[in-house]
Amino acid sequence: MPHSLKVAILSPYDFAYHGGVNSHVTNLHYHLADKGVKATIIAPFSGDIDTAPRSLIPFGKSIPVKIAGSVARISFSLKKYFQIQNFLKNHFFDVIHVHEPFGGSITLGAISPKMRDGSLKVATFHSFEGSSMHRFIPNKVLRNFSNNLDGKIAVSDSAKKYASKYFQSDYKIIPNGIDLSDQLVEDLYPNIDDTKINILFVGRFEKRKGLFFLIQAYLNLKQKYDNIRLLIAGGGELDSESQKILSSRYPIDIMFLGQVTELQKQSLFKKSDIFCAPSTGQESFGIVLLESMRSGTCLVASNIEGYKNVVQHMRECLLSEPKDVLSLQNNIEILINNEKLRIQLGLNALKSVQKYDWDLVSNDILDYYRQLILKKENFN
Repeated sequence: MPHSLKVAILSPYDFAYHGGVNSHVTNLHYHLADKGVKATIIAPFSGDIDTAPRSLIPFGKSIPVKIAGSVARISFSLKKYFQIQNFLKNHFFDVIHVHEPFGGSITLGAISPKMRDGSLKVATFHSFEGSSMHRFIPNKVLRNFSNNLDGKIAVSDSAKKYASKYFQSDYKIIPNGIDLSDQLVEDLYPNIDDTKINILFVGRFEKRKGLFFLIQAYLNLKQKYDNIRLLIAGGGELDSESQKILSSRYPIDIMFLGQVTELQKQSLFKKSDIFCAPSTGQESFGIVLLESMRSGTCLVASNIEGYKNVVQHMRECLLSEPKDVLSLQNNIEILINNEKLRIQLGLNALKSVQKYDWDLVSNDILDYYRQLILKKENFN
């Protein structure tokens, strides 16, 4: 077994844009490197090359593709499909770790049946209903690529079930992680006073994130409770239904904060009393739940499979039925009127999130590499 592993971590998603998979890849790289692994990130990058992370090898541009209520920026370049194979063969890596292996030409090329270079090939499946080459290439063909994998990781039971629909196999469940290192969170929003109960939403303005239902619930509650405020952080364009309801009903104490940085997001979680994740589905895990739990903020989340991988009703959160304004409204109202429950759910969340510490998660992934390497050596 190599003394110092050399690992290539590949993402199909454009690294010029923030996203859950790219965040996972970035954190995995950092923590593997901290453990002495020679890790390199390879992904499409359409931004200014001078702004690319030092750890990244940019591999072409991407195109935006609408999938499952979201926009995925991935590469379908046949040229890059062959170039990534040549690159990996010329720069030998002990481990080639692809994320969303069927999400684009770069990750697909890295696990091509022609890639018989001796590298250990591992794939992590993140999506519940995400981007996939299933839409363009017959599963029978893709199975040849799947069979070239030495190991398969799923971030949750939901991701495992989705991947298993296409490729029956043994999947090691290793969840997403969160950085739990001690850090002082600066108050970046001193204008948001503490006299009101702050209800927070963080996410892209996509229909599947459920902001429309939260806005309705909040406006209904605002007629009864003057001491509440809705904070909305995220990018994109509001859907027409949300715009319509905001224009027809006076949106008192709703603050649109725009796209926020990581530090701003942490400050908002600390500033908030209730965090709402009203997604309608198509979530395999919910990293944003971990971000809220890290701050000790109580949660109202949708009762969907991906979120139930992380939280339980009345333990860390209150679960609402997806697309159900009344269910969401009732849970928020319970927490408005019960400070003791808010505190208890927040404390439970802070305790539960400890098992997702990136230091532990990266150890699990590194141990999995080593197990697979030993298995491969014994087999040969």
